Amino acid sequence: MNDRSYVNDRAAYVNDRRACRWAVGRMTSGLLGRMTPGLLGLALLLVGLSTSACGGRSDYERMVDRELARGVEYNELFLGYELGMSRQAFYDRGWELNRQGLAIQGPMNQSVQYDLDDMLPHPAKMYYYADFHDDRVFQMRARFVYDGWAPWNRNLSADSLQVDVVSLFTEWYGDGFVERGSGRGDLHYVKVDGNRRIVVAKQSDSEVVAVFTDLAVERTLGERDDQK
Repeated sequence: MNDRSYVNDRAAYVNDRRACRWAVGRMTSGLLGRMTPGLLGLALLLVGLSTSACGGRSDYERMVDRELARGVEYNELFLGYELGMSRQAFYDRGWELNRQGLAIQGPMNQSVQYDLDDMLPHPAKMYYYADFHDDRVFQMRARFVYDGWAPWNRNLSADSLQVDVVSLFTEWYGDGFVERGSGRGDLHYVKVDGNRRIVVAKQSDSEVVAVFTDLAVERTLGERDDQK
């Protein structure tokens, strides 16, 4: 049984809608606590956002429907990257940032590293990489960590970093980040503009992750999966 089936099966035993949502929230929190570097936990979080396990349409689903119905595209990401850009354009942009001395290869060559020296309250690093569909960027994953983090530096923990990243993103992408979750390990922020969704969540005591997704592509992929 996969994790999505587990959440749905568990929710089926709960009749009261409010109790059902509480139960799903607790299960999601447990999954987030087991997040891996591969962002499995965040992927499950996004499944939880897009699945109405307790019946009826959630505020999030209505927000997505409303934004997609506008037919407006918001493809801007950061550092000159965009949703929908070709795989080659993504690589070319990375090489250009590297040539300018602004970005280098991240750990184990699995991401691009960019220093956020003056963009957050404390020196920090961002590690990012794209996911592709039909050789075009449909999702960008970014991981943030403060350089001076240590267990005893609470002001550099993920709790503080998450708030700081949301504040930075509000400058970049405007107001509208919605706080979701219980705050017991599954607190995250969501913003949807047209086709672009931004989710900001804590991945560990020191790390915060942000995922930018083209919802139009994600919905198409989901419809294909449902037809299988």
